[in-house]
Amino acid sequence: MTKYDLIWLASYPKSGNTWLRCFFSALFYEQDFDLNNLEFDEVYANQAIFSMLVKKNIAYFDEYNLEIERRKVLDFYLKTKPSPYLLKIHDKYTLSAYDDLPIFHTNRPTAIIYIVRNPFDLTISFSKYLGLSVDEIINRYVCKTGATVFMDHRFPRQIGTWQEHLMSWKEQTEIPVIFIRYEDLKMNPYQNFKKILSFLSLDFTEEKIREAIKKSDFNTLKQMESMGGFRERLLADIPFFHSGEIDKGAKELSYTQKQKIKDQNQEAMEMFDYL
Repeated sequence: MTKYDLIWLASYPKSGNTWLRCFFSALFYEQDFDLNNLEFDEVYANQAIFSMLVKKNIAYFDEYNLEIERRKVLDFYLKTKPSPYLLKIHDKYTLSAYDDLPIFHTNRPTAIIYIVRNPFDLTISFSKYLGLSVDEIINRYVCKTGATVFMDHRFPRQIGTWQEHLMSWKEQTEIPVIFIRYEDLKMNPYQNFKKILSFLSLDFTEEKIREAIKKSDFNTLKQMESMGGFRERLLADIPFFHSGEIDKGAKELSYTQKQKIKDQNQEAMEMFDYL
């Protein structure tokens, strides 16, 4: 069994994080999982869970005390869950201005799975998810230094540019991390899911891994959403699981759009073989 109590599923938005949560739900719990009651949610950003546990309105906290209480809520929540427990996070790796610890600090043994996706494809998917134009996604998020995502019922999430986000997790040395490209998961799911499990020292049979891959197949998830909806869908008329294609952005983005993304994120794109 893994030595980690907490495993962060970290990624820039629309990089395959939910797919990974579905895979682990199918693997850990074996029975058919409920897409609308997925395990491993984004608890750290969830204002409703925070307010319920501290029994106070967020407005009562200044920035410092809010940060302290969010960490306490995270630790308390983890005590109620079996180990290892996985949690989704879209924040970039950021140190607190008050104590130089990660903003989501916990004393529990922790590891990170970071899913990397080509920013061209991610931009297309993010645009459809938020119902914004491609140019707005590029200018507000993928290419905006210090970008922050604001959504109802969630704490603001600092994500920065695609490169800022990725490098923040890559350059930190406090927590063990494995980087897996979305494209590699799509092309060779068994090999790459097996690599993740080996990193975590989790031992499952080939049969169980392949069964979890089958249950969490992208087309299967699309069908589940079509039949029963998906509560994490932001816009009622826009499916959460859209296409999941590789190299869609290279075909659909204009030369100017692609150039702007490359100019702002070139170092990390080259590092992960996207250029």
